[in-house]
Amino acid sequence: MGTMTLTLVNIPDVPLHNANYLLQVALLLSEWKYLSRHLHELRRRPFLWKMLLLVSGSTLVAALTTTYVELREILQSELLFKYFAIAYAFCTVKDERSLKPILRISFYCLIVLTFFGILNYLDKSAIFVNALTEGKTSAIYDDNNLGDIYSVGKRFRVQSMFKSAFDYGYICAALLILHLHGWYRHFENKKTFIIALVCCSFGIITCECRIVWVCAFLSVVCYCMLSFKMSENMLIGIFAVIAMIIAYNTVPIVEEKVNKVTDIFIEDSETSGSSIQLRSVQYMYVLYYTEGNELLGLGKGYWSYTFEKNPSMVYGLAGIESVILAYLLERGIFGLVLWIAFYTILFLYFRRKRPKNKLLTGLGLSILSLYITFAIGTGELGSVYPTMLLLGYVIKAIESAKTKRV
Repeated sequence: MGTMTLTLVNIPDVPLHNANYLLQVALLLSEWKYLSRHLHELRRRPFLWKMLLLVSGSTLVAALTTTYVELREILQSELLFKYFAIAYAFCTVKDERSLKPILRISFYCLIVLTFFGILNYLDKSAIFVNALTEGKTSAIYDDNNLGDIYSVGKRFRVQSMFKSAFDYGYICAALLILHLHGWYRHFENKKTFIIALVCCSFGIITCECRIVWVCAFLSVVCYCMLSFKMSENMLIGIFAVIAMIIAYNTVPIVEEKVNKVTDIFIEDSETSGSSIQLRSVQYMYVLYYTEGNELLGLGKGYWSYTFEKNPSMVYGLAGIESVILAYLLERGIFGLVLWIAFYTILFLYFRRKRPKNKLLTGLGLSILSLYITFAIGTGELGSVYPTMLLLGYVIKAIESAKTKRV
């Protein structure tokens, strides 16, 4: 609920302020008396310990090599309220059937998200975002209100209850996979799944982010290929291809969306937004700015701090729209290698468990593919926290499952 609807909610006059931070603090306090049991569970899974130690080491190095962000803020935002979420989910989930309440609460939140998304689409203004960020404006979008930044740009995007339309599209893509798994495992009825499918599809399409379209498509294909039987896969694939060809040739909006995606790979395309060409330019500027500091980068928070003080000093970087570029710029080759190692451990875990549990490992790999494609394509933004929660659930479901084939 917090990752879907409370990302912009701040409560004054209390420590931390952010609603998601307060929810996690409440969780940790409520589980404090079971701390020894949770630590024992984690100790029994060496791969989880390795991952948590790896990300802790990476965060500590980032904290000690920057002058732009305080140590407390980095530890708080990178560990306690971000990567450690994989451990929180792992410790508090019982087994695969724990997905039922998760699906239920996410379904209601999807309804709320879609309601504000439709209002955003009709009014061309995110009223929820403006209400919760009153007085704040965007330095990148000519000091417009944060709920109006996409109404004045070249391409209108729906952001619903999020500061970024990209985050709205990502959470809808992640929930699409989750509800697909829930329906396939009979944890959710067909009617509820169809409504969730419509809500998720609305968010994915109207966020107007080509990377979200691509990663959502790839993750669903990944789940179908890894989880369904081959005969089902072939049938679904044939129908999908036929439907896409017919829609492309008969429905103008489908043709428009497909052309926007393929324009990513075309130089000097008419479609506004990022492209492979822009990423290449950004990469060259990253190499230029980090010359002599390639190993550890220029320090976490360098881009946002410098952009606020003097935008001309980060000319050519735009929004450093890739996690790879961001890490090379601020954490260097060392930080990027540790990031790759963290997600490699996750991938190897799912591959090792695949022979005994194809459905859950298929779910885990599809969520992982969704995040990796999104992060490399447009940057992490707010994607890590919900991804860690979902992957924590999947890992616990796998560990608690019987060894029989599913």
